[in-house]
Amino acid sequence: MKRIILKAHHSIWCLSLIFAGSLLSACANLQLGEPDLTGAFAVPPEYILLPNPPRAAKSTQDQAIILKLSELLDTKAHTAKERSELFYELGVVYDRLGLEATARSMFSNAISQKPDYAAPYNFAGIYFLSDGRYQDACEAFNASLELNSQDHYVNFNRGIAQYYAGRYKQAISDMLVFYGKQPEDPYILLWLYLSEAKLAGQDYAANNLKIRYQGVGKTALTEQWGFNLVKLYLGTLSEDRFFTGTKSYVDKPDLFCEHLCEGYFYLAKLKELAGAEKLAYDYFKLALATQRYGFLEYRYASAEAHKLERKYAKGLKLQTENFEQD
Repeated sequence: MKRIILKAHHSIWCLSLIFAGSLLSACANLQLGEPDLTGAFAVPPEYILLPNPPRAAKSTQDQAIILKLSELLDTKAHTAKERSELFYELGVVYDRLGLEATARSMFSNAISQKPDYAAPYNFAGIYFLSDGRYQDACEAFNASLELNSQDHYVNFNRGIAQYYAGRYKQAISDMLVFYGKQPEDPYILLWLYLSEAKLAGQDYAANNLKIRYQGVGKTALTEQWGFNLVKLYLGTLSEDRFFTGTKSYVDKPDLFCEHLCEGYFYLAKLKELAGAEKLAYDYFKLALATQRYGFLEYRYASAEAHKLERKYAKGLKLQTENFEQD
């Protein structure tokens, strides 16, 4: 789902190096049911699709845009408003390239130049969210909405922040604001499902998802690829058929990568709800392999994978220490 959002790239296969000397013995002592995230890949081989998008041309284009915007910033930006907008545009390009630190700096400069500019606060909110700073994220989204209450994507983003903070009622409330404006967006249907499943169970969420899906017009169902994901959640599309359909985009590298990024992320969330955390983790890793930095799904796949690593690294460390003491 392409949004005005920020992405980061992390390399995470580190536990096997940290515990290389005693990993196998330590794993033998893990509690029953606790997944070994460093174990064999749980995703079926036929679902492991590794795209190799031709990024060189786009990277060159983005570098040219950066040069042009930087030149304008140095020579043509005479007012704080002009400088703020150029810093913001630079941040968007750096973010698209996956250069998070530089993008953060650009958005910070945009806010410094014009504190009442709404758009950079939305970006700041998503960065805070990816850092696990949920309250700071909500405050940044609040600031963005105070300055521009018509940008309902910010409601969507704040809803996701509330979801990750475990405040599911507030998450649903925010997401319904966006849904009221764009009821035929497949991704808001998915996030409402995820939030309602946490609040009231999957049966309740599935019933609401079915009702919302039935209200979507035929044109949207035909034109928006994301409804394949909705059908996957409803159980009317099998995983085999989903991946067969996704493979049909292999000759369109950009679309292929985008669909894989989204598909892997939402499959991971579905597996997570089912309690299959190792499988969910591996799907999150596959979403990261697409390198679609500008996609919400890429951003949160990184955060989700790190959350699982932190959760099970503690158990692995404890078991390793016990093994070494023995």
